[in-house]
Order: sequence, then structure tokens, then C-alpha cells
Amino acid sequence: MTVTERTGLMSGRSQQRGGRPPGVPCGESDAENQLVIFLRTLRDGADLSVEQLHVLLPDRVGNAAKPGLSTLHRRLRGTDLKNHRGLVKAVVDACVRDEAEAVKANKKARSLLKLAWRPPSPGEPDGHRGEDCTAHLAKLVRVQEQLLKTSSALGLALQAKERAEADLDARTNSRDDEYTDLLRRLREAIGERDTARQSAREAAQRITALEGLLAAARSSPAPGGEGQPQPEPERIPGSDEVAVVREELLKLDPYGRRMAAVIEQAVERLLDGAHTGRYRWEDLSKAEKTMSGQLVENLMRHHFHFEPGRKLDFRIAGVDVALKITAAANWTIPMETEDGLCLLVRIDHRKGSWSLGVVRATEEVLQRSFGSRDRKRTLSRAGHEAIEWIHRDVLLPVNILDRLPDDEVRAILTEASGQRRVNQLFRVAQRQPVTRTVVATVARQEDAPKRVRDARRALAAEGILILSHQSSHPEIARTLGLPVPEKGVWVSVRLAPAREGDEGTGRSVLLSGTHWRLAKPDDEPSPLPASEW
Repeated sequence: MTVTERTGLMSGRSQQRGGRPPGVPCGESDAENQLVIFLRTLRDGADLSVEQLHVLLPDRVGNAAKPGLSTLHRRLRGTDLKNHRGLVKAVVDACVRDEAEAVKANKKARSLLKLAWRPPSPGEPDGHRGEDCTAHLAKLVRVQEQLLKTSSALGLALQAKERAEADLDARTNSRDDEYTDLLRRLREAIGERDTARQSAREAAQRITALEGLLAAARSSPAPGGEGQPQPEPERIPGSDEVAVVREELLKLDPYGRRMAAVIEQAVERLLDGAHTGRYRWEDLSKAEKTMSGQLVENLMRHHFHFEPGRKLDFRIAGVDVALKITAAANWTIPMETEDGLCLLVRIDHRKGSWSLGVVRATEEVLQRSFGSRDRKRTLSRAGHEAIEWIHRDVLLPVNILDRLPDDEVRAILTEASGQRRVNQLFRVAQRQPVTRTVVATVARQEDAPKRVRDARRALAAEGILILSHQSSHPEIARTLGLPVPEKGVWVSVRLAPAREGDEGTGRSVLLSGTHWRLAKPDDEPSPLPASEW
């Protein structure tokens, strides 16, 4: 085997081990190159790199200091190697641990060194390689043949690359056309939606104007009595007034939403979460709970525009009505309300519901007073059966803090700052409506919208999107099957980039040109596009 073939074999072994090729030996003679290959064989057998070998060499090598790493690289390739017998012995001793093998290896190394110092024979015109020109020429021919094959393969690869680029350009142009068509259709749909909204607003304005005309027509004086105030007709106390009040309240609030807002606002004012951090009815004192009745009465006057009553609290459809509120199972009816019409409100915080009804407080529906000083009485069983219910057992708006597990609530409220508490709230209470009151209670600050804006930026890095009632957020919520937030309400949700096939499921949305879907528990957090912050 020639030195060149041995060098190729050694280079292949080095590449198999993951190292760089050691390079062609550059000794002054074939014997010196054989010594280089022999030392590489020992180093490969010990599985040592040149750097590792350099660490193992002693500080003194022969009569000189240990060579530097770059110098060691040159020596091991054959540069002036025959003049450093001590280095050769140190390399052999570092690579061969077995003493008997080390003796044999040193003996062979010394013999190669002797050969390296032998002057070249007259028949060797070039002792640097010991190879004739014929061998070099044959090798050059093989390299040229390999170069031609490589050039041909490269030409084929370039042609394939050009075809692939042309195909990619065609597909890209097709996608661009589809995207442009989708944008056009989207703009048309938005235009139709805006037109429908404008028509709806105009229709609502016309309805309001017609209602005003109808109210004016009802309140105008009868013919022949122009300019004369018409006295309100006297109503005969009886069951007809109960029906009149019930029908009027159903007309003013057919689904109970306005009354639910009154109760919610009254409870929120008592709790005052932005300043106290309270969010449960049980946290109120007895005196505060007693104040709830007056608060509800004041808010009902404001929301429903009820006029003050002549003898009782206010008038509904011309009928004097006394408002009675309880958080228990019964109402207290004072003496001055007897035989009058009572509007009954019951707020059951244990069940999370409220009810609204009307009854006339006659002797037949009241319990006996049993000598009470203020002669206050309660409804009897017959009185409960006589109640004409307007809204019954309607669910109260739920505070999200009441719905979350206690450990999650503690994790939210124990955060050091208000902003961090709000961040944790939207991190924990995902896919659920979070009201402005809840945000203010958690932050203990009144600037709830700013807290939410800062939380949106902070949580975007975790892939959490906070939806509001503005922009495209309601449509995103509907597409993802989430509660659609109204004004003053937010919904948070963690998203993940949609995989192939998710776009057509109806549960993915397009954000900044990328499809996103509801994240699964095992999905890694993916930062949202900056446009969604």
C-alpha cells in the first residue's frame, strides 16, 4: 500500500469519527511520511484528537518544552518530525498504554526515524513521495473523470432546480390570485354588512320617531277639551291593578335584562371591589345588606323613569306601588302598605337567582302580627300563592371569581401588583366572560381598560389573545365557538398555529396572514403576531 492510499484510508477513518481530515503527510521522505502515518494509527487506536493528545503530553518533551498546539499539528503532519525524537517517543507513550505494546511501538518508531535519516538512493530522483510520474498521471486521469461526472450531475441538478423554481412561481401566482379573490369577496361582504347595519339603524330611528308620535297622540287632550289638563282616571283597588302593573313591567323589560342590570349594579356598589377587593355577597356586613333595598329602589327609578308615588314609593302605569326587597324567603310588609300594591323583589345569592312579582297586601294574604310593636307583617302561604310573577328564578350575572376554584382565586389575588393579578386572571379564566367589575376588583384599581390593554401585550408572548367587543374580535369569538364579548366584557383564549387540515374545520381564524386554532394542553406556547397586541 502506498503512502497516498494509506493517507486516504486514514482520512476516511477520521471523517467517520466526526473529525476533520488530517491532511496529506508533508515529510521530506517516504520513511518520514510512514512515521507520520504510524503515529496517526496509534492516535486513532487510542481514539485521541490532536487537541486531546496535546493535553496528555508532558510539559517537557525530550530536552525542550512541550510544543504549542499549532506546532504539534505541523509536526504530526511531518514538518521537521525526524528532528524531534523526544516528541515521537512522547506521542507513542501517550497513545499506547500497554507497556509491552509501547516497547514495540517505540522500536518501530525508532526504525522509521533511522530510515528517515537515510539519504535517498541514486535511483530515487524525488524522495519526497517515492512515486513515479506514471502513478501521478493515472491519478490525474481518474480525478478528471470524476470531475466530468460531477459536472454532469451538477448540470442535471441545476435543471431540476430551475424546473422547481418555475413550478413554485406558478403555484405562488395561483395562491396570490386566490388571496386577491378572497380579499375582494371579503370587502364585498363587509360592504353588505355595513349597508345592513345602516338600514337597521335607520329603521330603529324611524321606530323611535313613530313611538314618540304615538306617545304624543295618547297624551294629547280629547276634542273639545283643548288646553285643559285631563285628570288621571281613578283606579278602583283590585286585581285589575295587579295585571296592569305586571303588563307594564313586561312591556318595559320583557326579558328581565334591565332589572338584572339594576340588581347587579346595586350589589357592585355595595361590594366596591375596586377599593375593597370584595366580590362575594357574604363579605358584606348586615348594615350593608340592609342598604341594598334602598339602592335597588333608587336605581329602578333611574333606569325605568318611574314617577314618585302619592302615598307609596313610585307609580307604575298610574298605580301607586311599594317596593319590597328581601334576600331571604319572605318580605316584611309595614302597616302603611296594607291594602296597597307591593312590587316584590327577591335576591337569592345562595342559588344565584332573582325574582320579581306583584301582589296586593290584603288581610287575606298577610300573617297575623302577634303584637309586633311596629305592626310589620309577612306574607302567608296564601300570600305566596297570590303573587303574580313577572320574572321568576332568573340567574344573576355570575362573578367569574365565584366560579373559579379556590386555589386558582388564591393564585390570582396573591400576586404582588395589580397588573400581575390581572395578567393571572386572564391566564386562568380562559374562554369565560370577564367583566369590567371583576378586572377592577382583581386590580383594586378603577382603570380596568388600561389593565386589560397591558395584559393583552404581556400575554401575547404566551399565545393568549384577549378579545373585546371591538374590531374583528366578536367575529373571532364566534368562529372559535367562544362567548361573544359585549361592551365592558373580555374573553381570553390561548391559540396555536393551525396545522395542515385545520383551516377547513371552522375552528381556525386568520391573524396577520396565518391561521390559528384553539390551543390544546400539550401545545407549546406560540407568540401571537404583533398586530394582535
